[in-house]
Amino acid sequence: MHDVGVGTAAGSSARLGWLRDVAVPGGLGELRGWLSGVVALPARLFWSGPDPRAVRWNLADSGRRRDLYEIVLVEGTLDDVRELVNGPELVRLWDRIYLPPWVRAAWQPLIDAAVAAV
Repeated sequence: MHDVGVGTAAGSSARLGWLRDVAVPGGLGELRGWLSGVVALPARLFWSGPDPRAVRWNLADSGRRRDLYEIVLVEGTLDDVRELVNGPELVRLWDRIYLPPWVRAAWQPLIDAAVAAV
């Protein structure tokens, strides 16, 4: 696992202690998320809106899948990332995913390596 330490991500302008570590696996092959089905996220990952427990992500919809990946990459543990994110799909969606700069910087080497291998 690669963890970008607090404030160590490339280009980070935040002060130490203001950014949490980013859970990044050793390789995209560890990411085994589904590409179909419906997912609900636990409160520790998604707590927004009037009834967050009722929110579902239809993984067959690439837009909803992208939204889920944005949440999981920012808020999730390494186990969450491995379970909910699909490696090849993450690479495919990468340019359309909105992430804070420190999260994008932590993941970029893995994405770059996957793109170079194609």
